[in-house]
Amino acid sequence: MKTNKLNILILVVVALCNQFAASQTIVQMVYDGGVYKIPCRVNGLGMDFILDTGASNVCLSMSRAEALLRYGYLSEDDFYGVGYSSIADGSIVDHLKLRIKDIEIGGLHLKNVEAIVIAEQSAPLLMGQSALQKLGSYTINGNKLVINNYTAGEGKRREQLIQSAVESSKKGYYALAISYYVQAEEIYELDYVYLEHLAWCYKRENKYKECYDVCKKWLSLYENLNKRNFNESIYDLFWRCNYYFGYNDQALLYKQKQMLVKSEGVTKTSLGFDQENLGQIFYALGRYDDAISCLTKAISLAAEDNNVKSDLPVIKDNNLLGWTYWWMSQCYRQKADKKKCKKYLELAQKCGNENAIKVCRNKDTREAYFSRGKVPTK
Repeated sequence: MKTNKLNILILVVVALCNQFAASQTIVQMVYDGGVYKIPCRVNGLGMDFILDTGASNVCLSMSRAEALLRYGYLSEDDFYGVGYSSIADGSIVDHLKLRIKDIEIGGLHLKNVEAIVIAEQSAPLLMGQSALQKLGSYTINGNKLVINNYTAGEGKRREQLIQSAVESSKKGYYALAISYYVQAEEIYELDYVYLEHLAWCYKRENKYKECYDVCKKWLSLYENLNKRNFNESIYDLFWRCNYYFGYNDQALLYKQKQMLVKSEGVTKTSLGFDQENLGQIFYALGRYDDAISCLTKAISLAAEDNNVKSDLPVIKDNNLLGWTYWWMSQCYRQKADKKKCKKYLELAQKCGNENAIKVCRNKDTREAYFSRGKVPTK
């Protein structure tokens, strides 16, 4: 009886191990000419596709498509329309739309894959991320493509959790959004888009350690995808996390990079906050004159955006001016210029800055501030 129970237990363990192993497929890629290629079979014919996560589609050259058609791996019915594509040099080219009945990757099958045929005869074979993601989430480990397979039920459950996370964050329920994202990630890893959103949710909850950990995970995934440029949002996260942990040189680097990729048409107030942020970082670095220069620009931008003709405008409950005057006061405090320190502190208070209000609430807090004692910080 004991032997039978032991045998049953072993079978259960083996079955569970096999189930886990089957949930992950590892494909050995070929490194050729500076790029990784995935061995595939297109309707049964072996072909190597370049892994291009920057592409959204499966792409073939005209010469390859003609060969597949000539030898019976494609039929005329598989071609169903025309369209336009933007190529690497930014120009727009015509393409044919194609539906491939079957692409096999590592024993996994993609059915009825939408692809495009570029008119250029020598265009490379590209495997875009939209096709790969149909197999499940994936990661790149050196020359190995690791595909995490999932059941239809798991995939649907994950989509529901992610949707709930997005909806919760829109309503300001960031802790709930985090909970949904964590559950979704237990099914399989989040891609870099949702990792970025998760990081922002942690930031909104002032959980900077968790935010920073997610940012590092995001960075690792993003670099594996051979992305060259971050977007403005992720630069913003990186500078704030680095600043929070006292990595001020890195904070300055990421803040400056964020400003370089900032979208056109932003308001003067948004540009003013960039200068205020720089001033804040320069202050942390002990570069008070640089901080004052940036903060002066922030004041000018705030005045322009609010149509106020004044070198030192006062606008009640103006967040930009409040924090800018606060950091100006801090800089002159460190430079031992009590007169200017007091002037900017009072301006910050008039603009509704919470730190300035706390300092000015009584004589003791004011004296502690001017004597460089402990004061509130942002």
